Amino acid sequence: MKIVTRKLRPFILLLASAALVACSSPNPSGMAGLVRPLTDRIAAVKAIRAASAGEDSALQVNPLRDPAVEGFVEKASQAEQLQQLDDAHVAIVKARALAPDAPDLLQSEAEIEFLRGNIIDAEKLAYESFKKGPQVGTLCVQNWQTIIEARKSFNDTDYLTHAEKRREQCKVKRPVRL
Repeated sequence: MKIVTRKLRPFILLLASAALVACSSPNPSGMAGLVRPLTDRIAAVKAIRAASAGEDSALQVNPLRDPAVEGFVEKASQAEQLQQLDDAHVAIVKARALAPDAPDLLQSEAEIEFLRGNIIDAEKLAYESFKKGPQVGTLCVQNWQTIIEARKSFNDTDYLTHAEKRREQCKVKRPVRL
């Protein structure tokens, strides 16, 4: 009997491991049920990008770029249009490897992560972009709109209200010239 038990031990361990894996959640934080369907995520990213449309901010930051970065950004954009979100993510990560502190690239990655359903990562990237960016103007508006969309996903009305106020603080009007 001991010989049979010894020979079956690896098989029993394998079955027990398989059972544990099958029962475990792929998202231990419990956020899996909060991820919006792709159509909702697409609408949210459109809202993020439209949040600063028509924004007449006193400050606009347009960095000079390495052409390689621009190539990766273009690849990411093309892949996103084809809904090849993993390819878009790979391209934007390559762009960020060349310009790791560029706030606009952080925001682009945040939007791609949002589309991929990685809402927590998207929110973190948007906040990092805000911290490294000008903290006013169109990019700032997009940063906070990303956080707003994330908070909507999490049904967090308290922080949603705070994020909406922060988004409005990003809107700095040009001084009136005579």
